[in-house]
Amino acid sequence: GARGTACGGSLAGMAPGAPAAAKVAEAEPDDVAMLDGNTIEVMWQQTRKRVIKMHKRVGTVRYRPKQQRNRPDNVYLVEFERRRGTPRTAKGPRLRKTSWPKLRGRKYVVLRSPLKRPAGARWTPEEIEAVRVRIEAGEVHESVARGIGRSRDSVASCWKRFLPGYAPQSTRDGPRVKSGVTVELVESAMLTLPENEGTTVEVFEAVKRQAAMKGVALNLETAPGQRVVSRAERGVTIILTHRTYCPQFSATGEKRLSNVQTDRGAKRSQKSAVYKYLPPVVTAEREPGLPSTKRVRAHTPNVGGPKKSARKTKELLAGGDRRHG
Repeated sequence: GARGTACGGSLAGMAPGAPAAAKVAEAEPDDVAMLDGNTIEVMWQQTRKRVIKMHKRVGTVRYRPKQQRNRPDNVYLVEFERRRGTPRTAKGPRLRKTSWPKLRGRKYVVLRSPLKRPAGARWTPEEIEAVRVRIEAGEVHESVARGIGRSRDSVASCWKRFLPGYAPQSTRDGPRVKSGVTVELVESAMLTLPENEGTTVEVFEAVKRQAAMKGVALNLETAPGQRVVSRAERGVTIILTHRTYCPQFSATGEKRLSNVQTDRGAKRSQKSAVYKYLPPVVTAEREPGLPSTKRVRAHTPNVGGPKKSARKTKELLAGGDRRHG
C-alpha cells in the first residue's frame, strides 16, 4: 500500500520501554553490503485503479545492529527525507527499520557516501564481498563505486573475479610473478616498428619477436582478471603508460585498429591508442672509467608555459638561450 512502502516497518507502534517486543539476535548480521552512511534513492512502482505510478524516496542508511527490533535481521535504520506538503507537526526524518534482503529487493541508487578510498588502495575482503552482493542484487557499477568509495573502473575490474572465463584476481599474498618484459626489451622492439610507434598489441608482437631472438622467456599465462591478455602483454601496457618511470614512451593521441586485433576478432569500435618511442640522446663524450655512455633525455621546451616570457620562448624555439651561449 501507500503507507510504509519505503523500507521496513514503522516505529509508531513501538513503545520506548517495551523490550518484550524487541528481540536482539545473539549473532548480529554484518553490514555485508557496506551500506552504512550511504544516501540512497529508493524507487518502486505502485498500481492503483489500473494506474501505475512511480515513487521515489531519498534516505540515509545507518547500520544499527544493537537497535530494538522485532526481526533479528533488521539491522539497518533508514532516515527518509519527508516529502513536500508534509504537515508541519511531523518533524524530523521518517525512520524505517529494514534488512539487506529487503533492500536487495528494491531498486535503488547511491547518491553520496562518506567513504573515499585512495587510488590504488588494496581491496579488502569486505569490499570484495560488498561488490559481489550488490551487483548480484542488480545495482549498477557506478552506484556501487559511489557507495564504497571506489572508482567505477576498479569496481568493474573487481567484479570480473566472479565472472566465468576470467582468470582469478591476484591476492598479493604469494611471491610476485614476473612477466619477463623489461623496459630495454620494449625499447628494442619499438625500434623495429615504423616510425618507432604502434598500438599495445603491435608493440607486444614486436616484443615477442625480440624475446625469441634474444632468448628471453615471456610469461604468456593469462593475467589476473583478464580473459585473453597475458601477463607479458599486460607488462607491455604498464611500461607504455607509466609516464613517471618510462617518460620515453608517450601517446600520440591517435587511435586505430591493428591487423593483429582484427585477427583476434576485435570489433571495429575497439580502437587502441598509439604510443611512440623517443630514443634518448647519447652523448659522444664520456669521462674515463665510465662503463658506458650516458643517456640523456632530449630537452623539450615548455612553449606554452606560464612562466616563460615571449622572448624566452622565441629563443628556445630558435635553438638556444643567448645568455648561456
